[in-house]
Amino acid sequence: MSDAGSDSETQGHGPNALDEFRESWQRELQEQVHPGHKAGAGLEAEQLQSKAESLFRTAVQLEQRGKVYDALPFYRKATQIMPDIEFKFYELQKSTGDQVINKKFNSLAGDFAKQLDLGISDSTEGGDELPDNLYEKFQRDFQQDNAYNGKLMASSRDASVLTTGLHFSDLPPEIVMRILRWVVSTQLDMRSLEQCSAVCKGFYVYARDEEIWRLACVKVWGHNVGTLDSQDTGSSNIYYSWRDMFIRRERVHFNGCYISKTTYLRMGENSFQDQYYRPVQLVEYYRYIRFLPDGRVLMMTNADEPAQGVTRLKHSHNTRPDVLRGRYRLFGDIVTLVLQKSQARGPGPGHMRQRRGSTMPLEENSAEFLIELRITSTPKRRCAQLVWSHYTLVQKRNKVDTSSDFDLTEAKYPPLWFSAVKSYHLDADAPLG
Repeated sequence: MSDAGSDSETQGHGPNALDEFRESWQRELQEQVHPGHKAGAGLEAEQLQSKAESLFRTAVQLEQRGKVYDALPFYRKATQIMPDIEFKFYELQKSTGDQVINKKFNSLAGDFAKQLDLGISDSTEGGDELPDNLYEKFQRDFQQDNAYNGKLMASSRDASVLTTGLHFSDLPPEIVMRILRWVVSTQLDMRSLEQCSAVCKGFYVYARDEEIWRLACVKVWGHNVGTLDSQDTGSSNIYYSWRDMFIRRERVHFNGCYISKTTYLRMGENSFQDQYYRPVQLVEYYRYIRFLPDGRVLMMTNADEPAQGVTRLKHSHNTRPDVLRGRYRLFGDIVTLVLQKSQARGPGPGHMRQRRGSTMPLEENSAEFLIELRITSTPKRRCAQLVWSHYTLVQKRNKVDTSSDFDLTEAKYPPLWFSAVKSYHLDADAPLG
């Protein structure tokens, strides 16, 4: 029975193996007889891919010129030829690098291509280097290029398309400057102004207006702002513009908080059950200082993590009992703070009733904190650290002032590091003025 089963198995599988061998042999013979068939199929695939890339590139150029509806048929034809053309086109752009990017921008027609150029002018082709001052270069471009027509921005709209609205470049310069003053606002959000300057050449020139930066400097230093010709107090630096003064001169940041963390060990009380056991407690707390452009300052000390602590100082009109409020003033690289925390009024031994019509002030117990901090910079960021220089507490009780100085050790009063907070500059209450 076993021999019969084996014979039947060989008869069932033998012809199948033989047929497979014959088919593979015939395929090899056909490939030898027609060697260009496979190469022709590869050439046809390359032609289809190049056609799809050409259609997709045309669609991208039309979309960048604002003709979205005209670009849709080209997108549709490209995806019908090659469904994954978008990913292949992205890889092609990524592999070719800056040459493809420059070619893409230079191939755009009209004023939109001139507005989106990468700053490579005709003078660079002859071997001339770009000037260090982009402001002067852009001013020359506005005078030499006829596409701007005396304006600081070129319109990206196609002249053949009828529109009922106006482009942003049609606004008068006074309106644009008013908008930028709202961008800066009274909170001195200069970072948003720098982001606007990266839009195009026109916004770059608008954002370098000396009046905006002069108002910002006056807002920061007040009467001690000085002039550009005079040197800073205690320094040999000469500022060439108001923007240069705002960047290089020592100041405090307004778009965040200065935070320090204090950690120390405190010995607990002996256990009543075991006199030889005494716990050790680890104490950690944070100190937050926020400066406002109008000269006010807020300081708070609590055990909350920075993620929760910075939200407590978001509102400038903060009435929390653990927040100290006061004023500050800049003197060179020293910032002086005067903080007060008055006690609640109420009937007590140090409180007298005031008669009607009397000019005698009410007696009130109060505490005043006098702090001096030195502004220092790091290699990565300027004015990012505040070091303690002096700390005095002045208490007033029964018309008698008593002062006490704190021992400013690095363990108890570590330096405060600046941390930006995005939620502080979300709203603009008034324009810079």
